[in-house]
Amino acid sequence: MAFSRKVLTAGAFGVAALALIGTGAGATFSDAVHANTTVNAGTMDLQITNGAGGVVSADGKTVTLPAVGPTGSTFESTHRVITVRNNGDVPVTTDSFQMTESHVGTANNNALLAQTNVCIKSTDPSGTWTEGNGPLTTAIALHPTVVENPVVLRPGQAMTFSVDFYAGRDSANCSPVSSDGPSTKKAWDGYSGAYHTPASLTDAAQGGSITPTLTFAFTG
Repeated sequence: MAFSRKVLTAGAFGVAALALIGTGAGATFSDAVHANTTVNAGTMDLQITNGAGGVVSADGKTVTLPAVGPTGSTFESTHRVITVRNNGDVPVTTDSFQMTESHVGTANNNALLAQTNVCIKSTDPSGTWTEGNGPLTTAIALHPTVVENPVVLRPGQAMTFSVDFYAGRDSANCSPVSSDGPSTKKAWDGYSGAYHTPASLTDAAQGGSITPTLTFAFTG
């Protein structure tokens, strides 16, 4: 009987040990893996690389073209083709042209503004286009002056544009339409009527002076 009691005791200890192991069965091993990267924002950098005889600013963003005139009553400014290049490290997309103008509000300056036409033209990887053509006052009044088709310039690519002023004749550089783009043509024709050959300057514009500015915007 004593021998049997020892066996039973040993069995009791074994059950206790198994119970202790069972207490920890709810815990599990755990581990994890990770993925990471660095995001670097690119830089847009449009530069005027050929100012067509004008003075290009130090940052390459502005070109001041030579003054036009003194003109006669019928004139067209010297055609100057400006080159802009994508010197950044991200693709950029053409967005819009906007024409603005400043002058002292004298009668002859006002008359010159009212009687001057503008021809905006561009050449990009998709072709050569009359962007906007007609009264300078229309180009100023519309916001934007021209909505561009989304043409992509990749890093290192370039395109050209020009802006000419004229009166008393059709421009030698733009097609005799307000725009080659249907949407822009509709906007210009809706504001000032269909394109027509402009009249010459009148005596009221003699001695006048105006300073137009064309801004070419990109997104990226």
